[in-house]
Amino acid sequence: MQIGFIGLGRMGFSLARSLLKNKLNVSVFDINTGPVRELAAEGARAACSIADACQGADIVFTMLPGPRQVRHVALAEGGVIHNLKPGAIYIDMSTVDVDTVDQLNDAFTGAGFQFGDAPVGRLAMHADRGESLFMLGIDEALLPAVEPVLYKMGTTIHHCGGAGSGTRTKIINNMMVLCYCQINSEALVLAKSLGLDIQKTFDVLTNTTASNGQLKEKWPKKVLAGDLTPGFDLALGYKDISLASSAGAATQIALPVCDTAKNVFRMALAAGKSGQDTSCLTDFWAEANGIDRIRL
Repeated sequence: MQIGFIGLGRMGFSLARSLLKNKLNVSVFDINTGPVRELAAEGARAACSIADACQGADIVFTMLPGPRQVRHVALAEGGVIHNLKPGAIYIDMSTVDVDTVDQLNDAFTGAGFQFGDAPVGRLAMHADRGESLFMLGIDEALLPAVEPVLYKMGTTIHHCGGAGSGTRTKIINNMMVLCYCQINSEALVLAKSLGLDIQKTFDVLTNTTASNGQLKEKWPKKVLAGDLTPGFDLALGYKDISLASSAGAATQIALPVCDTAKNVFRMALAAGKSGQDTSCLTDFWAEANGIDRIRL
């Protein structure tokens, strides 16, 4: 099987590398040539364009920053839709809005191609280990062709329904994840202000019904360890929670906590936190409240 993989950012690079580690034939492309060269040294074929990455591919994956980039790569002149071979499957793994995924589905199925969406769950460190989770939206008849390839990049696949259902599920999933960033930060800053031992408080919060995966798995490795390198960049978090806020507005569903968290992300970006991990909200609120940064 021939695979085309377009988009080698923090997550895409690890996903494509997992395909290579599992001995698949992969052509890779990104406008940043550095990761292309790195994966080529590990056995990938370095594509020189989107069209080249699609050449002969049975499945083409894209993993891109947002809706604008996905629409351009997928639909513009020279894009994926103009370069797929007959019978090929295109799967977008990016986190985009509902209108974009529906536009892709209509365009590719209208052109006679199979389309699916498989946004990624879990953290970048899981992708590094080949342990990603996928929220897959695709025709059930295509599961035998698609699932074995996804299992080369991860350990868990949730088939959410037809094309577009993966994106809809990811928007809801990320809304909860990103709201937890704010809740975690408020809790830790309050604990610090009350003079509590942070390690002892952390142990309670991660072993009672207050527990959440972000606090338990991510916080000790990121902000509480002083590592703010982006596993999930704050700017991308703002983009994703804005997708959820917009989806609520479009369907006339009130999401007050989501909307408040979106505004917090905007405030943190305005305070210069872009390029840091989403867990940096804990530093942001510590600084805003005149409290020393919280570390374990």
